[in-house]
Amino acid sequence: MTTAMIKKRAEVPDHLIQWVDGFPVPPDLPFRPLHAAVSTGKLILNKEDTRQVYEVIEALAGGAGKRLFRRFVSTPYGRRVVTEPVKLEEILSDRQRLRAMPEGSFGRAYLAFMEGENLTTDGLLGAAEEAGIDYKGETQFPQFRRMFLHINVSHDLWHVLTGYGRDALGELCVLAFTREQTKNPGIAFINRIGILAQKLTSPGVPVLAAFEEGKRMGEGVDFLLGEDVEALLPLPLAEVRRKLGVIEPSVYNAIPAAVKASILKPAVKNTQAEREGRAVAA
Repeated sequence: MTTAMIKKRAEVPDHLIQWVDGFPVPPDLPFRPLHAAVSTGKLILNKEDTRQVYEVIEALAGGAGKRLFRRFVSTPYGRRVVTEPVKLEEILSDRQRLRAMPEGSFGRAYLAFMEGENLTTDGLLGAAEEAGIDYKGETQFPQFRRMFLHINVSHDLWHVLTGYGRDALGELCVLAFTREQTKNPGIAFINRIGILAQKLTSPGVPVLAAFEEGKRMGEGVDFLLGEDVEALLPLPLAEVRRKLGVIEPSVYNAIPAAVKASILKPAVKNTQAEREGRAVAA
């Protein structure tokens, strides 16, 4: 996951707008390490409080968003995402279409993951809205916003692709993978604090080894955001993993499920889970 870096703000004056490959992008964000530290503490207390991820990443982003955008639109698929646009949030919300895909496919595995965890794409975007990130209003930077919306709804896809669960260690390993793919400094900060917190509270668990495996996985996979997601969804998940070079998370898989579930159990209410429950009920 990475942040949209597009909070509701006053209009950016023309002379401050920057351009990347013909597309307007906002100026670099201010560096706010104290805000990042406070939000990280809240996230450690409750891994379900997804809003804090957005807060941390934005506080430390600087020019990372612009650099990622440049790389994204340099790929044929990335350019298509921001120009057509490709609305991944709609594709992944079409559960009837996903259910019609072959058994064992990437799309069916994603559907099973989302239903099993009681998740929706709306829930993830709702967390962004809670952090003040605007995906629906008028914007001077539609292509920039489209890329980050695409990345945000890809988070749970990456859980399925990598094989990591939604327990605290699984989230940390997905973020290790994501950091190598996006080079986002905010994610790197969350990772460092997350490793420390998990090692202190679960000293007998190979947290660092699992994290390093996720990091190696991210390093070994070519730029995943440049891959055509729609084309991958109907394919067998095992084939997609081979095609992309995704390794088996053997360290993570060897840890008993009960042990993983006990790591950093939320100390406060599961805010995202509550939001998802409301979304399903509606």
